[in-house]
Amino acid sequence: MKIGVINNLYPPFNRGGAEIIAQIMVNDLKKLGHEVFVISTSPKAQYQENGVYYLPSQYYNLDKMPLFLRLFWQINNLVDIQQRQRVKEIIEAEKPELVITHNLMGLGLSLPGLFHSLKIKHLHVLHDIQLIHPSGLMFYQKEKIINSLLARGYQSLTRRLIGSPSTVISPSKWLLDLHQQKKFFPNSQLIHLPNPVKANYELGDNDREKSSFLAVGLVAKHKGSDLLIEAFNDLPQFNLTIVGDGSYLEEAKRKAKGNIRFMGRLDNDAVKKLMLQASALIVPSLCYENSPTVIYEAVGSKLPVIGSDLAGIAELIGYYGGLLFTPGNANNLKKQIEYFVKYQSDINQHFPKNPLPPDDYAQKILAL
Repeated sequence: MKIGVINNLYPPFNRGGAEIIAQIMVNDLKKLGHEVFVISTSPKAQYQENGVYYLPSQYYNLDKMPLFLRLFWQINNLVDIQQRQRVKEIIEAEKPELVITHNLMGLGLSLPGLFHSLKIKHLHVLHDIQLIHPSGLMFYQKEKIINSLLARGYQSLTRRLIGSPSTVISPSKWLLDLHQQKKFFPNSQLIHLPNPVKANYELGDNDREKSSFLAVGLVAKHKGSDLLIEAFNDLPQFNLTIVGDGSYLEEAKRKAKGNIRFMGRLDNDAVKKLMLQASALIVPSLCYENSPTVIYEAVGSKLPVIGSDLAGIAELIGYYGGLLFTPGNANNLKKQIEYFVKYQSDINQHFPKNPLPPDDYAQKILAL
């Protein structure tokens, strides 16, 4: 079968979980013998490489643009006629039987209408709340942002543009329920399907460091990076390794004490090695996350997780095990870290309490 996979970012311009999931999907579909091409964006000129069509877009550098320019960009993105035409030309040349879309920010929300007009089966995978709020973000104790007059107007437009793909897939029940509450996808088949992940069971628990913790991802305040610094500055007996970069990185380095080290961005293999050495992963986000890939990776490494009691983070930790703390509460985080160290052997013995889903994600997608 000829299949098109579309996501707004794809290696080498990747920086989040959606890109990892899209890449795993592409590789697994190819292993099943299907012919797959990818459409994504590039901050550079349009080009094609290794079966990937990169279309020019400012999306990758959007956070560096002034606020008023971002506003105009967002408005244009909703019905980006130029991107739609580029995608249409690719689709008409490739003639896929199935198109699977992930995040469409930077490619235009008019694409589902294009696929419908061309009578191509369309599956859409949810990763965040970009259809509900243009930022794609909602924060703890700031939930009203998605109910503002501006947000409701935005949702009215995005509901019409995205329409009802034949099937909509969400890794978390929380995100699927939220879109249903906002009356998205009225005629779609709605599926809750966990993200794919590859197990990394190489070392036993005895090889782990006993008081060394790991955080992986964007270094930013809304991701709880300042909370981590505050907590571990008060816990000098424990070590923290932070992997990633972001807007808060330099300030975090200035505030951090000697028990905190910063590794910058690392490739997946380097992160997996760290996961096999650390005591636990900490996911301190203040952001309502969908189904963080880093938690799946931790589960695949038998690395216990301490995370914010919030949305998809809480959903995954509730299923696989681990500890939850009150979002934004450094004292509660410190208590959970100390509790973990005290009962580490017992927690390790029972983590994960449920196995990872079988490695048949692509087959399940095609069966829908």
